[in-house]
This record gives sequence, structure tokens and C-alpha cells, in this order.
Amino acid sequence: MSGFDKNAEQKADPYESGKERKKLLSPEGNIVYVLTKAGQVIILNIVWLLCCIPVFTIGTATTSLYYAMMKNIRRNRSYPLVEYFASFKRTLGRGSAFTLMAGVWFMLLYHLWTIANAQQGAVGIFLGRMYIALAVMSAAILIYLFPVLSRFMMSMSAMVKLAFVMAVRFIGYTVLMLAGSVALCLIWFYYLPWPAILIWPGAWCYVCTFMIEKALRKYMPASDGNEDAWYYE
Repeated sequence: MSGFDKNAEQKADPYESGKERKKLLSPEGNIVYVLTKAGQVIILNIVWLLCCIPVFTIGTATTSLYYAMMKNIRRNRSYPLVEYFASFKRTLGRGSAFTLMAGVWFMLLYHLWTIANAQQGAVGIFLGRMYIALAVMSAAILIYLFPVLSRFMMSMSAMVKLAFVMAVRFIGYTVLMLAGSVALCLIWFYYLPWPAILIWPGAWCYVCTFMIEKALRKYMPASDGNEDAWYYE
């Protein structure tokens, strides 16, 4: 005899199917929720690009992007632009200072690297590789520095030290985020249309929050369970 399940022949109730579709497409449905969040990520991405135009505000803009991405997109608190500009105003001074210092540091490393490349012999090769290693380590620190700025109140030197410790302690995440950032830049430059920049930086920031947040939580004070803090959720 056939082992066919007779219940499998029962036709689905079209009324029930219709209710499920309406639920998915309702304002509280999963599809609408995902599309809304995707739209908010794109909006934050565009605002981030605009705020990066003055150049010296790149660090502040990145800090605010991470803050709004975590508090609104992932934790559903407040509104994306409200949180973005609140963070921008709060971190403008330090974020701009970090940006200018990082710019001067990378230009210095590039200048020294060009001088080393012009030299002959093993010394020039060694110095060239050392400057490249310093540039990579500096980029790794920057990956954590602006999220640290978005979360902690401490001196600028303490923030740099904490970002360095996190970059080394979570070396797996660091390598993944560095490699992913470089790969996405190359893919965008060579293969994707230029308007894709309106989407992928924000989307990549969202992905990186899952790794960076695990690192940040290790250095946050333990929750006593009473405060209504979104970063403990």
C-alpha cells in the first residue's frame, strides 16, 4: 500500500492564506519592516556621504553612522536621523580631531614609504614593508576608534589605546572587516555602477556592527538590570 499521507491532499484554506499575506504586507508585517529598515539604512548612507564632504568631518560622520545604525536600525529606538545628528553634534570636536590626526599620519606614512621605495637594497625594502604594516595597523585601529567614540566617555588617548587593544584582541574580526572593506571598495570601483555607493557603505556598516558590538560589550560595565539602556539589549 502507498504510504501517502491523506492529510497532504487537503486544500489550503484560501481565507487563511489571504490573512497570512495581509499580515506580511501590513504595517507590522515582516516584509514591510525589512523594507522600512532597508530604506532607513539608505537614508543614513546618503546623509553620511553628505556629512563626509567637508573631509575633516569624516570621523564624526562615521561615528554617527555607527551610533544611529545600532540605536535605531538594530535596537528600534527613536528615529535614524534624530539619533544621527544628535551623535554628530556630540562628537563633532573629537571626531574632527581624530580625522585630521589620522589624515596627517597616513600622509606621513605615504611620504616615508615613497622615500623608502626610492632607496636601493634591503634597508629600503624593510622600511617600505614596515610603513605598510604601520598603515594596516592604523586602519585596524580606526575601525574600532569611531565606534568607541560613539559609546564611551574618556580621553582621546584612552580611546586610541582601547581601539588598539580591541583590534589585537579581536584579530579575527579585524582581519575580516579590513579585508571586507578593501574588497567592497575594489568591487565597487571596478564592477559596480557608481550609484552603488548610496547603498553599500551603510549596508557594510550594518554588517560590521555585529562584530564590533561583541568587542565593545567586553569593555562595558555590567548591567544591573535596572537601567533602560539600548546598548545592553
